[in-house]
Amino acid sequence: MVISGGLFGSVAGLPLHPLVIHASIVLIPLVAIGALVMSYLPSFSRRYGKLILFIALFAQLSLFLAKVTGEAFEEILDKDMGNHAELGEIAPFITLPMVALIYLRWRLDRSGATVGSVWVRRLTSLALIVASLASIAVIVLVGHSGAESVWGWIDKL
Repeated sequence: MVISGGLFGSVAGLPLHPLVIHASIVLIPLVAIGALVMSYLPSFSRRYGKLILFIALFAQLSLFLAKVTGEAFEEILDKDMGNHAELGEIAPFITLPMVALIYLRWRLDRSGATVGSVWVRRLTSLALIVASLASIAVIVLVGHSGAESVWGWIDKL
């Protein structure tokens, strides 16, 4: 296996970034939808919260990996990716609060009604909704700008 462009550049002539990004593109919105359901249904959170949390952690790691491979790919291309690179830089930090709030919501729901007031639960749910929607939005924006940079030339035909 031939690796070029550093550890995160390419393998056997294929750039890693286009291969890695699909995990983030699929998993972050999937986790966000699960988080939205968790914010409304404590029973769902108790039953599936741990699974959603593990998927969220994997998705977060894949997002950081997408960022690192994207930086290596940008060096290989020797091209400024502009908006896509800027959005890709902040995406892992926009989605991180969602992961933390999934954990918090799951812990609150697992504890039953004895821990945390009604207001704590409501504020956690509200924050989780906002973080989930922000996560979906940033992934859509990063993905769209990346697709534009790859496929934008088709409009000019």
